[in-house]
Amino acid sequence: MKVAKALSTALRLSLLNLLGCAHARTPAQTAMLKRADCAELLLAADQARAAEDPGLAHDLVRGCAQDQLSALVNSAPTPALALLWCGRARAGLGDNGKPSCASRQISDLSIAMHTPISLGPSDPGAEPDRLLIAVLGELAAETGLRFEKDDPQVYLGRLTVALEHTTSNTIASVTDSKGRKQRVPATAHRFVARAEIQLELGGKTRTLRASEEVRDVTWAEVPKLAVAARFTPVVPAEDELKHKAALTLVRSIAKALAAAPPETVDTSDVRGCVTYGRALNLGSNDPTAAARGVGDRDKIAACEELLEEPAGAGIPAP
Repeated sequence: MKVAKALSTALRLSLLNLLGCAHARTPAQTAMLKRADCAELLLAADQARAAEDPGLAHDLVRGCAQDQLSALVNSAPTPALALLWCGRARAGLGDNGKPSCASRQISDLSIAMHTPISLGPSDPGAEPDRLLIAVLGELAAETGLRFEKDDPQVYLGRLTVALEHTTSNTIASVTDSKGRKQRVPATAHRFVARAEIQLELGGKTRTLRASEEVRDVTWAEVPKLAVAARFTPVVPAEDELKHKAALTLVRSIAKALAAAPPETVDTSDVRGCVTYGRALNLGSNDPTAAARGVGDRDKIAACEELLEEPAGAGIPAP
């Protein structure tokens, strides 16, 4: 996938001419700042960073109004391209100043990318978990996650799903044989399916948990109130509850990996490059690491070309 046509090669070449040398502002640079076109300014800031002129890059980004950055992000055709606008602003400023994208917005866009990531057991000889494989397949389009037994990008522990059934005394409002409401002693039933799994997040092993819960009540016959007994709670089957808990858990895994993606992610498309950049930022504990070229040189160079960034601009991921 190529970056949006608005980021044309012609525009980038014109920005190179406008930037000129990395010292005093030229008339062309001053005119660019006066035009205050946010897309033009952010792309020029990437050119300035590549030319090792952080001062100019900072001034150019500061020339972009917050509402214009928000408009660029909101109108981007894909979440990955939206994140690049956020990343360009962050990389040019080198701090947490404005304009910027809110952390919640960055998180939502990262989840919405559905970057393909393979998950699998640390021990390829282990018996495949049928429930996990089924749920990953069911949510593949929604999450981008898939099962890979032999060489996964993220290692998982064993999925465990346990069902708990607890009861307590209560009072229920029930209907008698004549259609009237009656309050009778009853038993409250609570069924909880709890799913748990371990995986690598940000270089550490973390445990993620999810649950699915249903409740119902039963009661004995009350002849004097014309109330018939109800001895069996009406709840989904045990396997269905466990399946729902596993679905919730996989969605949690997708969110966790969007916030802390692996550096092993495939970088053959824009989503992969942006995700790789976010992984580098996380691993370095520096939100501008990828934009400074920290990481695998070959991957960085390939992503610069794929993203139509100038050589030396790195991956401007937020």
